Amino acid sequence: MTKKIGSDELQNRITFSNVIGVLLENKKKTYAQYQMIEDIFYDCLYNMDLFEKEDFEKNVTYSRWCTGERPIPKEILCFYDNCGFDGIQDNIQDDVIPNLINVPATRKLLLELVMDSVDVIGTKKADEFARITDDAEFITALVRYSILNNHDSRHTLLSPDLSDILLSNKLPSVNRHFLGRKEELKVVSKALQENNLVFITGTAGMGKSELAKTYAKKSEKKYTNIIHLFYDGDLKKCVAQMEFSDDTVDMSEDMLFDRHMKLFKKLHSDSLIIIDNFNVLPKEDTFFKEFIKLNCKILVTSRCNISQYETVKVSEMDADTELIELFYKHCPSAKSSEDVVKDIIQTVGCHTLTVCLSALSLIASGMEPEELLAELRTCGLNIASGEDVELYKDDDFTNGLIIEHLRRLLQLGKLSNQQLDILRNLSLLPVAGILKNSFKNWMRLDNLADVNHLIKYGFINEDTDNKKISLHPLLQEVISIETIPTVTACRTLLNSLHLICLAHGLELRRPENIITSLISVSERIIVDDGAYFLLFLQDMFPYLDKYLVSDYLTKLTDKISYLMEKYKLESPCDRALLLDYKAECFMLKKDYGNAVKKREKAINIMEKLHTKDADMRTANLLSNLYNNLSNIYLLMKRGNEAANALRTAFDIRMEYAHLGLTESHDTLQQMMNLINILLLAKDMDNAKIVLEQYESLVQEHLLDTSLDYGICKLSKGIINMMEGTPESAEVNLLAAESIIGNAVGTDNDYMKTTYRYLNNLYARWKKPEKAIEYRDKFLGVKQSVLKQLE
Repeated sequence: MTKKIGSDELQNRITFSNVIGVLLENKKKTYAQYQMIEDIFYDCLYNMDLFEKEDFEKNVTYSRWCTGERPIPKEILCFYDNCGFDGIQDNIQDDVIPNLINVPATRKLLLELVMDSVDVIGTKKADEFARITDDAEFITALVRYSILNNHDSRHTLLSPDLSDILLSNKLPSVNRHFLGRKEELKVVSKALQENNLVFITGTAGMGKSELAKTYAKKSEKKYTNIIHLFYDGDLKKCVAQMEFSDDTVDMSEDMLFDRHMKLFKKLHSDSLIIIDNFNVLPKEDTFFKEFIKLNCKILVTSRCNISQYETVKVSEMDADTELIELFYKHCPSAKSSEDVVKDIIQTVGCHTLTVCLSALSLIASGMEPEELLAELRTCGLNIASGEDVELYKDDDFTNGLIIEHLRRLLQLGKLSNQQLDILRNLSLLPVAGILKNSFKNWMRLDNLADVNHLIKYGFINEDTDNKKISLHPLLQEVISIETIPTVTACRTLLNSLHLICLAHGLELRRPENIITSLISVSERIIVDDGAYFLLFLQDMFPYLDKYLVSDYLTKLTDKISYLMEKYKLESPCDRALLLDYKAECFMLKKDYGNAVKKREKAINIMEKLHTKDADMRTANLLSNLYNNLSNIYLLMKRGNEAANALRTAFDIRMEYAHLGLTESHDTLQQMMNLINILLLAKDMDNAKIVLEQYESLVQEHLLDTSLDYGICKLSKGIINMMEGTPESAEVNLLAAESIIGNAVGTDNDYMKTTYRYLNNLYARWKKPEKAIEYRDKFLGVKQSVLKQLE
């Protein structure tokens, strides 16, 4: 029975897959599909990267075009839109038509496509095609129309390719020993074909993440983008913490989140997002329901039992085949003890992660399989009777037996003190992973031999594609229990991170690798030295504040307050600094009144120590408090009070110059703030006095190629213009352009300001060509900055 097609089911059959299908059905056997595609689009393909790829890879891409799985790329369409379709017509005439078996029959079949589509394209368009008598022109017209039709179709929307701008969250490396799970891979593939959202669920350590990564790796050519988000408690934060090439240091987390979500909303079903380690119920993350409205495919791994969404359950691998093979892959020498290996697998509950580590520990320890079995059986728990591994709903998602077995395997690993120390420190860092080279530097390791040893024996995961190392969440828990990561024991790591906080510079992008590590350490470390850790957290606050990690600052302030109370660390400096940080949190909420009160209270505490015998910390903090107070007044548009507070901050630094206080970069920031205030007030004389001091400090302590020196030249040029000396203004502004450009590039507010003043200078100075040149430069930077803020 033939189904009647309703008005809502009308189809346009003039698609590229149908047009090319007719040509392929009527070609000579010796004329390959890939050759026909390359002949048709030769003029464009010759200039594309695709043309340089291996034949196999090209053929896969061409096949997708021919089957309709993917439309012809827009860059091909744009190429012919710009230069016309005459090249295609010539290629069809010279190369395609000579390789068709029966041209009239081919034309007839193509006309049938047109007639079958009349209800969609209309009689006028169908007649237009039919009137074309030249075969090459007729085929070209249908090829052109079919490409346009594919791109107009709502079913073939393409995602933008993010590979050039996405710096993080790329698909992690797949475990080279991954095996089995063939049925699960098929189920995941089918589920994602039919649903935009699919969960992979199962007990911790069963291989959910590896299954997701392996599916993605095998399907790489199917997706334009594959993005990997490692869930660490807040999906919104995961999105914000992604790194794109045009993210900048002055963007808050909210700004970054908005920008990244705008990109996500441009993704379609040809893109896949993996949310790994999502070990909460969907309703427990307030943003999850909004996130899954995206049009792309989303694959989630979770230990929770999920009922409301499409789910693929991962259970134990087959003990007699897959798990034995997995054990032998890690420990080939055990093949002679098959019965004992089976007993080991049963003893550890057929738990995938524990089976792998058992095999690796067997090699590392030098034990016989029988000895390892005996050790594992001493754990005191046994589920050989067939009990299921429990899955808890609360925060403890792991079973006591698994933990005990993993602890035992860690003890049997015969690790050196250095290797245990590496694991101890790594247990403090984000489970999502840390850059391998950063970890080496932070731990001050001479080489990575011990890290590589731990990778080899399965205690550390290595993501070679992203150059990261990490611990499995289960292992992180076990290692933390076994190695006890305290402030004292992890002092090397803390010192390295502390130094980074103290020496932060002018980065172009937010250093997420460091930010996430600082937060992870502050959350996980065991405090046994309150005084040191207080100083660490105190210096961590301005670092996170600089990079606008605003949502964590209140929590960090609470940690500082708790630490001071617990360890009775209540010196005037500590109390004043805590008040200053609380003021900053009020500022972030735009509660300027309370911010002023907190800072004034802090100043009252410190002014009692404002004597000739004050130490460097006291003098520095007092100066900074006045400087910070001036910032609030500026936001409140109370210029006179801002200027007075800033002048006081500067005077204090001069008063304690013998302590080396003027060498601090804080002085430069305070002085530049004061110069800007004086320029706004048109107080040229005082502005020049402060600027001379500023330039003197920069020349004494920094290079004449530094950003600070470039800003100095910019300020001089502005003063020259305000005083009506264009020649001097030109010299200083051009110097500023050169120095700032070399120091931090052109896409920033410093360069925008420089261009604006040069444009203004040349316009006043009757040099129209130069004025236009700098107007265009200014507009170029402005557009770039605006795009970053979109």
